[in-house]
Amino acid sequence: MSIRFEIAPPREEVLELIGSCAGATFFHSPAWLEILGESFGRFRCGWLTSRSGAELRGLMPVAMISRGPLYQCQALPFGTYGHPVASDPQRALSLLDAFYRIGGRPRCVAAAANLLEPPGETSPPAPWRVRTEECRVISLGSSFEEYRSGLMSRKRRQLCNRCEREGVTARVLEPSDLGEFYRAYLSGSTRWGGVHPYPRPFFEALLRRRDEGVLVWGAFHGGALIAAHVDFYFGRTAQAWQAGVTARSHEYDAGAFLVMHAVREAIDRGTSVFNLGSSGGDEGMIFFKESMGGEERRYPVVERMRGWWRRLRRS
Repeated sequence: MSIRFEIAPPREEVLELIGSCAGATFFHSPAWLEILGESFGRFRCGWLTSRSGAELRGLMPVAMISRGPLYQCQALPFGTYGHPVASDPQRALSLLDAFYRIGGRPRCVAAAANLLEPPGETSPPAPWRVRTEECRVISLGSSFEEYRSGLMSRKRRQLCNRCEREGVTARVLEPSDLGEFYRAYLSGSTRWGGVHPYPRPFFEALLRRRDEGVLVWGAFHGGALIAAHVDFYFGRTAQAWQAGVTARSHEYDAGAFLVMHAVREAIDRGTSVFNLGSSGGDEGMIFFKESMGGEERRYPVVERMRGWWRRLRRS
């Protein structure tokens, strides 16, 4: 078994492997790593791969983020999932061990991995630490009506019905809608802080990947975009990722309306899980996701940071 970092293994080889692994998500795909590499000049994205001879048997997506002569190692950035997937659990553990070694190199100032599907018990070596993150996940059945009547709260159903009565419509956005979408995103994201706002070329790259499972849903009223929602579809899993809302969206609960349409799409694709993502401790967001049928799921995040780098960031 050999493990190494590969920037561009054959796409078909990667897709074949992750297509056979139940725990793989859109974030393991070539599309996501290519989007990150195209959009952020400091990102060097690839996979830790595990091979038996020439055959690819396991991988872990990783982004090396340049900090001058130093770097950060993320699996993956922006809170997206980077757990290893492999043909057997021991191989997945070996990939995670290789990640720990990379994150412990002298030039690596910080490293983290979001392990939605951890390969066994998570016991990283010191000085790595483990914290717990949450997400809300909808378990989908075979029909949209089953979801709408059985998992959505009565109040959300009523609000979505009101959207339809008052002429709110939903459709998948095209690249030509980028300007209107980005204005909606900026109107809310400027107060979020952290990594926001993302640069416009990032969303431009996302909109070009519709054929690879990236759908940006838009809610319109009177011909104007009032809310948007970015969702990723891969295999048996769909992932809600980023929203953009205007002040008018709250008049109609357009966010719920878009999640409902995104879930319908997931069911039509045969998806069994719709992940609504983390809420960052926001009680209002947790309530919203649970009213849409989400149930709590907790998972480990492993991380380490050089003490001097932590102090520098705080100064």
